[in-house]
Amino acid sequence: MYLSKITLEPSSQAAREILRLGPKGSYGSHQLLWTLFSDQDNRNFLFREELGVAGLPLFYTLSQTPPQTDSPVFAVQTKQFAPSLKAGDRLAYRLRANPTVAKKNDSGKSARHDVLMNAKRAAKTGKEKTGKEKTADQISQLMYEAAKGWLADEHRQRSWGLTLDFLPDASNYRQHRSLKPNGREIKYSSIDYEGVLTVTDAAKFLQRYAQGFGRAKAFGCGLMMLRKLAY
Repeated sequence: MYLSKITLEPSSQAAREILRLGPKGSYGSHQLLWTLFSDQDNRNFLFREELGVAGLPLFYTLSQTPPQTDSPVFAVQTKQFAPSLKAGDRLAYRLRANPTVAKKNDSGKSARHDVLMNAKRAAKTGKEKTGKEKTADQISQLMYEAAKGWLADEHRQRSWGLTLDFLPDASNYRQHRSLKPNGREIKYSSIDYEGVLTVTDAAKFLQRYAQGFGRAKAFGCGLMMLRKLAY
């Protein structure tokens, strides 16, 4: 695997690309980053977008092949990434994820729903049943508790080869809208998690790490940033 830090060059071409990203949102960022992996037919990278210097986009990517470094648009710093981990290792993590839950609709078909909005709807349904209306702060708290519970789900932790040392901090909940070239609108949500985890199965964890955590990986979710902690 290769871990890369990617910034935009101070050039007129880069400025044009920023303007072009506009309504495309994270989908546009994904398409732009893909130019660094033009030798690949299918996406083989995860990415995370942050605000860099002067409000310009800053990207981190995790890829199976190294990105091209001769781009007129990007300045690329890349290194091979092969962490040596074992059960019991503790890691500080940051993760932008798209927490969803499968629910059946009226026709009996299963569909994915935003975990936080699902909690919000449940709070309103509770009001209809009890006649007691929750405050906006109470509803917000329930939404964030649901988001934390999604990441802390025991089955999910086992399947990912980790345990959370404590419930994560959760912040920066956002609902996104991106446009594809054909004009189709894509809607998804994201939330930022931060905390400490312990590796329980290194092989399973690294396999999941390479694949990304959760959904919406083409839109900047799923790349976990790690820092090893002392025992």
